[in-house]
Amino acid sequence: MKIYLVGGAVRDSLLNIPFKDKDYLVVGATPEIMVNLGFKPIGKDFPVFLHPKSNEEYALARTEKKIAAGHKGFNFYASPDVSIEEDLKRRDITINAIAQDSEGNYIDPYDGISDIGKKIIRHVSPSFQEDPLRVLRVARFKAKLPSFVIYDETMMLMKRMVADGEVECLSSERVTAELMKGLDQKDAFSMLEVLDECAALPIIFPDISFKKHNRAVKKLFDLANEAQVSNSKRLLLFLLAVNFEDNLINPTIEVNTRIIKLTAEINKIIVLLQKYSDKLINFFTLNVESQLDLLGVFDFFRRPHRVIECIDLISLVLQGRDLSNVLLLEGRSLILEYQADLLHNKITVDKDQSGENIKRALYRERLNTLSKLKNRYS
Repeated sequence: MKIYLVGGAVRDSLLNIPFKDKDYLVVGATPEIMVNLGFKPIGKDFPVFLHPKSNEEYALARTEKKIAAGHKGFNFYASPDVSIEEDLKRRDITINAIAQDSEGNYIDPYDGISDIGKKIIRHVSPSFQEDPLRVLRVARFKAKLPSFVIYDETMMLMKRMVADGEVECLSSERVTAELMKGLDQKDAFSMLEVLDECAALPIIFPDISFKKHNRAVKKLFDLANEAQVSNSKRLLLFLLAVNFEDNLINPTIEVNTRIIKLTAEINKIIVLLQKYSDKLINFFTLNVESQLDLLGVFDFFRRPHRVIECIDLISLVLQGRDLSNVLLLEGRSLILEYQADLLHNKITVDKDQSGENIKRALYRERLNTLSKLKNRYS
């Protein structure tokens, strides 16, 4: 039985990139041997185990065979006679198909180390095209490694997979997971460029025409980076909520839930943006009662981050639009000051009163606090 370090940990160490997780590959073992050694089985589709002390993942070497469409359409064969080279061959790109043994020696049958030196993202074998999730994975790695170039033949295979409808067979959970990982990278825009080049972008974001909107999208991503508010959730909201034709919040947002699986929170923010963008822009000019009612709609007193996230998104979209953005930022300042005041000066009410009386008293106190703060701006 031999154990190898594989995958991202090997790749990132060769690239001098910090990494946290380590994955191990076990050659020459059976599930029974692993269990007898104290490993805990967790794999549903193939044998994966957790180390009894470190809790790190150890997978038995395996091969796979395509039997149906999509990323789940595979039969796996795990056996002690599967070699390290056979296991590495099933992996997506060469820089992910490098292993390291316990003595520090590299096993690199597909020239991944050479491709790291040449800064190339290249598929391991023609079986790359059997898993459509790899279209998104390559796009994600381009965002992670923007100085790398995608091998011409790899891009050709990606285009073929998209044209054959394979990407549309992916589960929305897997598509969204890869998107969020890519949008978390420093050069997230590169992922969109790759998806556009292989024609997958219109499938995932049908409202974005890169021929028409690429500059607008790039500008928004750059502004988000400059403002240090970019993260995967925020950038996904940009892509879904912005009408890039007019650089405004899209009033008729329709998300293809068959392709993208959104969290309940992102869905809620999209609905709020659709309904209340104009009121948020003009928040500072509203009377105090309307301001407090709007904050209530955003569930401000339990989730104060929500209204600020919406304001920040609208602010970036309106960048450079004189009065509208000035008003929006004044409203943001007032809301943040209000939040700070509520944290430092807790509102107390007589709890012996009825529920309705408590609500009315709380509303009056919140209204008074907001009125005093707003008067400071007058």
